[in-house]
Amino acid sequence: MQLTQLEIKGFKSFGDKITIHFNEGVTAIVGPNGCGKSNVVDAIRWVLGEQSTRMLRSEKMENIIFNGTKTRKPSNLAEVSLSFDNTKNILPTEYSQVTITRKLYRTGESEYRLNDVQCRLKDITDLFLDTGIGSDSYSIIELKMIDEIIANKENSRRALFEEASGISKYKLRKKQTFSKLKDTEADLSRVEDILFEIDKNLKTLENQAKKAERYYKIKEQYKELSVQLASFRIAGYRNALETLDKQEQEQSTGKSGISSAIDTLEASLQQQKLAHLTQEKNLSTQQKAANEFIAKIRAYESDKKVKNEQLRFLEDKEARLKEELEKDRQQLNHVDYNQKRLQEELSQEKSIINSLQSDLEKQKNNVDALREQQQSFRAHVDALAKENSQTQQALNELEKNLAILHIQRDALQQESTRNTSDAQSKEVELNEFNKVLADLEQRLHTQQQELSLAQKLETDLQEKLKVGEEKIQEQKQESQDLNRKLDAKQNEYNLTKSMVDNLEGFPESIRFLKKNTNWAKQAPLFSDILFCKEAYRIAIENYLEPVMNHYVVQTQQEAIQAITLLSDSAQGRANFFILDALKSSVKKTEKQFTKANLVAALDIIEVDAKYRPLCELLLKNVYVIESGEEEELAKTLPQEGQILLSSSGKYSKSTYTMAGGSVGLFEGKRIGRAKNLENLAKEISSLEQNLTTLQNAIEKESQSLETLRSASQKDQNSQKEQAVQSLNNEYISIKTKQEQYVAFMENSKNRKQDIESKIAGILAEIERSEPKVIELKTEQEIKQQAFLQAQLEYQNLSDRLTADATAYNQENIKFHQQQNKVSGLEKDLDYRNSQHANLSERIQSNHTIFEQTQASIKETLKHVDHSDDDLLAMYSQKEALEKGVEELEQAYYAARGAITETENTIAEQRRKKEQADFLANELKDQKTNLKLELNGLKERLSVEFSIDINDLLENDVPKGENEEALKEKTEKLKRQLEDFGGINPMAMEAYQEMQERFVFIQTQKKDLIDAKDSLLATIKEIDDTAKAKFMEAFTQVREHFIEVFRSLFNEEDSCDLVLSDPENPLDSDIDILARPKGKRPLSINQLSGGEKTLTATALLFSLYLLKPAPFCIFDEVDAPLDDTNIDKFNTIIRKFSNQSQFIVVSHNKRTIASTDIIYGVTMVEQGVSKVVAVDLREVA
Repeated sequence: MQLTQLEIKGFKSFGDKITIHFNEGVTAIVGPNGCGKSNVVDAIRWVLGEQSTRMLRSEKMENIIFNGTKTRKPSNLAEVSLSFDNTKNILPTEYSQVTITRKLYRTGESEYRLNDVQCRLKDITDLFLDTGIGSDSYSIIELKMIDEIIANKENSRRALFEEASGISKYKLRKKQTFSKLKDTEADLSRVEDILFEIDKNLKTLENQAKKAERYYKIKEQYKELSVQLASFRIAGYRNALETLDKQEQEQSTGKSGISSAIDTLEASLQQQKLAHLTQEKNLSTQQKAANEFIAKIRAYESDKKVKNEQLRFLEDKEARLKEELEKDRQQLNHVDYNQKRLQEELSQEKSIINSLQSDLEKQKNNVDALREQQQSFRAHVDALAKENSQTQQALNELEKNLAILHIQRDALQQESTRNTSDAQSKEVELNEFNKVLADLEQRLHTQQQELSLAQKLETDLQEKLKVGEEKIQEQKQESQDLNRKLDAKQNEYNLTKSMVDNLEGFPESIRFLKKNTNWAKQAPLFSDILFCKEAYRIAIENYLEPVMNHYVVQTQQEAIQAITLLSDSAQGRANFFILDALKSSVKKTEKQFTKANLVAALDIIEVDAKYRPLCELLLKNVYVIESGEEEELAKTLPQEGQILLSSSGKYSKSTYTMAGGSVGLFEGKRIGRAKNLENLAKEISSLEQNLTTLQNAIEKESQSLETLRSASQKDQNSQKEQAVQSLNNEYISIKTKQEQYVAFMENSKNRKQDIESKIAGILAEIERSEPKVIELKTEQEIKQQAFLQAQLEYQNLSDRLTADATAYNQENIKFHQQQNKVSGLEKDLDYRNSQHANLSERIQSNHTIFEQTQASIKETLKHVDHSDDDLLAMYSQKEALEKGVEELEQAYYAARGAITETENTIAEQRRKKEQADFLANELKDQKTNLKLELNGLKERLSVEFSIDINDLLENDVPKGENEEALKEKTEKLKRQLEDFGGINPMAMEAYQEMQERFVFIQTQKKDLIDAKDSLLATIKEIDDTAKAKFMEAFTQVREHFIEVFRSLFNEEDSCDLVLSDPENPLDSDIDILARPKGKRPLSINQLSGGEKTLTATALLFSLYLLKPAPFCIFDEVDAPLDDTNIDKFNTIIRKFSNQSQFIVVSHNKRTIASTDIIYGVTMVEQGVSKVVAVDLREVA
């Protein structure tokens, strides 16, 4: 993989788009200070994902966008594209050409693109992971990074090793795994809290479930009584509906009579309307006949008027045609005259044109002969001109070369003078530098000793602070653990105390006696006097479950008193152990046998001596199986009198019986509650004391650390270090200038000799060129005379040709004018002939139309009538028709009045019908109200009891029951249901779900513990793999470093790479030991600037030998090196250029000369960088 192309637009000083093509070998980027060379490096770093504005030499990111100049506007976008050749598939993508692009808009928006597809910065980072390419990898090296590598600033040296060894991805995986581990531990803590809450709430849900069960029993009784009561109400609704149906039938009969009368009247009305419609048609026919006759009168009047107008039009047309015929005949006579005149003129002009054509042909032959003579002479003149031009060109070239030689001679003489003057001034300055260097070297040595002592003291102080902080951290962790344990114990104490105080899990009779002031409160329960080890608690509790709720009283009288109280209050039953009755009946229990896996129940319990006889009575011959429960379960039943209990509580067995099954979540929690409460109180008190002691110790240790921090001299040491660094930089700067002055003086001496040899060569060339110039000038004058003579003769011949050609052109013009005149006469004659034919045709046409018009006038006069008698007769007939129409209208409106009277009668009948409808609707409303009440009863039965009322409609009223009595019983049961208060109807389901959730979360807890173990194993595996890869890489780099270091210095020089903490290589610092021959520096910082640069270069190329990066950029890294070391630096770059591309930003001429391609960065326009390319391989 190699870098192929860089495109920059709008980035920093690159206002215009520039493209840099990278080939194999070494590419140099050169130019004066401030022209924008380092901006090219910044552009590559930026497109690879650099986010730090400090690394881009900017205060904020938007400052990298081109800001404009006096003549240019600022750019709104910075865009950089970098292209790679991926034919070897080093990058994990199928593309053979990979281009990454980064854009930043002035609005603050930015984007990354991969092969012109938008992507994320993470995609770019992942693409180049472990390839040696990146904004912070060892592929881009600046001069300041040499100091960072040497000083190991921000652990930069180790970062290079991790990148080269390929463990960066392992560190990233480890970080991600640690994050998952933290999340897993947090989840585990939450799961434990949830389990505690579930454990606390399960018993409450059990009580709610029992209460819900009692509630639903009463509700079932309430349902049965409500159904019986509903039967009474349904029977009442049925009777009311039957009565309303009878009333509705009567109302319907009256309504039918009214409807019949309305139908009769409407039939009569229909007949009247039919008769009226006939009258209306007759009236319409009469009116239509009258209107048609009126229209006929009007048409007759209009026709008479049209015929008069037609006669007038024909008379006008006759007069107009007569006038046009007269005019056309006169014009035809005039056209005949013009035809005769044009024929005579055309004959005369044709004879003239024949004469002109003969003269024109003679003149044309004469002009063509002169033109051929002129062309031949022109070729001779052009040949002379060419010879003269060649001689003049040779003379000019020779004079130009001679002038250049004179200029070069003068320039070299001035340069020689200036070189001598500069050498003298530099020599004086060099002496001053030697004095300053001696003084700086002494001051630097003194300050470095002081700094070393102060740093040693500070290191000891920081070590103490680190130990103290680690101790405080351990104490804080211990404090957190104690707090967590204290909270758990406090929660357990509060829960246990609540259960003891409220007697949760005990019958109502036990709680009643406990709270009753008329009975001895101090009488304990059997479960409270007994205490047992945790491992056996479930087994003992399951065995003693039947007697756990027994009260333990001293006398029989106390038991009798309690029984009386319970009986009087109807609060249930209770059981009692009477200690006085046990004193005479219980004998000391003796163990009958021993067995390896059995332990006697009496040996694992704790009880006061007062209650010991009772426990001996209950646990006589009872043994707990400590191990081998499953094997013991399959064995035969024990001998007579023995009872065996499994320690897990799974089963128990005696001589005649066996019992067992699953173990509940809360089994083992009731025994010894009081004793357990006391033990918890002691544990809480002990934990609180330990926590107070630990917090005091933390506070004391913190005060001690503050005292140590106040004694720190870190700031003062930093100031000293800066002073030493500043002095060292000053020393390096002056030392560099001294070396540059020495090199300048040597170069000046060599340059002077070179100038003298060049001047001698130029003078010899001038002596050879001057005689040639004189000879060429003489030859050029002779050729110039011959050329001028030939040119004069050619001019005379051209003048003759011009005169003859002019005469020929004049005659030719006359000939064409005569041709045009003859053509015009012919066209005019054609027009007159056409005009004559048109006029003759038009006269014939108008004469025909004139005769037709006269015939039409005669025909029209025959049909024109001037009499009005017919029109008067038509008006009389019109008056008779109008009178008949008026009589029909009177009969029509009389029939219309009779129809209106019939309609009023029908309306009165309809009002009566509406009143009957209103009464019917009232009956329907009553029926609807009854149905609504019935529907309400239906809805109530459906919603409250899920009963369909249709199932009750056929039921009879319950016999022997009274509706009021049923209603009273129902109300009583309803009040009882209301007195229950809030009922949790989902208690049983919730209890079951919570149990399942408890089991599920326990499974989750186990899974989380397994996941935590898996993550810890993954972290260990990552550490082991990374450690192996790092140590393998470190060993190879160390060997390469020694080899490369000696090639840059001498074979006798010693160097090494050492881990400061070999036991922990993944976090250890890497120290560089470098001792050039004859020097014994205490640290690498005491080396000179050039030696530091070569040492850092040796380290970088050692990393390249392990894992070559596809390309490497050196930004003015060679600045501190002298000529000898520059050559070594260039040699090693040339050696490694076979494996990688190298891009070198430099001012050094030796470095520039050793590269293959040079890109010059200039500022032709102020503030705008341009790039010019030079391929030295082509120049060579």
